[in-house]
Amino acid sequence: MTHIAMSGLTNMQKYWLITGSVGPRPIALVTSLNSEGLCNAAPYSAFNYMGEDPPLFVIAVDHYGEESHRPGEQKDTLKNIIEREQFVVNMVDERIAERMVLCGSDFPSHISEAEAVGFDLTPSTTIDVPRITDAPIAWECKLYKIIDFSKQRSMVFGEIVAMYFREELIDEEKLRVRVDLFQPYGRLGGPNYCRTTDRVRLTVPTFLPSAGKPRE
Repeated sequence: MTHIAMSGLTNMQKYWLITGSVGPRPIALVTSLNSEGLCNAAPYSAFNYMGEDPPLFVIAVDHYGEESHRPGEQKDTLKNIIEREQFVVNMVDERIAERMVLCGSDFPSHISEAEAVGFDLTPSTTIDVPRITDAPIAWECKLYKIIDFSKQRSMVFGEIVAMYFREELIDEEKLRVRVDLFQPYGRLGGPNYCRTTDRVRLTVPTFLPSAGKPRE
């Protein structure tokens, strides 16, 4: 095994090692609106769910880096969420994966990524921010809390207030996602992604069957 200490490494060196180690990571394609009603769309793979009561998740949003023509600037997604306290998390599958990647470019703030890459938008029901029409699943979200844990990155906690599912992906009677039909893309290190078409079912047993029931 090769041992690498984090002390003494640059932020980018840490980034490549960490993001290359954690995978596949789920992708949140976030739509948000600026003060003029322009729809921003940006992907984030520092993203996961946190709980059910309330139904929370977190996304880490950094500032633009040295690779951008906007180095050091706060990203439009964070600006919009702070201002409106609403946004939509659109899940990513093969149908929208290539356009999702294009949304990761550092577009100027006056350009709508959704429009530039050819996404159709559909109005949400309980919030003002639209969702991406072709997304397999979309969450209507309200801002719960923001934690600025460094000068370059903020943790955005969102509360899910409603969800949309492509019809074949939801069992309405059981209120369960048909995970056998949902095939999200995952993010690996760098410009590398994976499909989730190869599935293995491994159930967790309960230690004391007389007192507990395994989850199905």
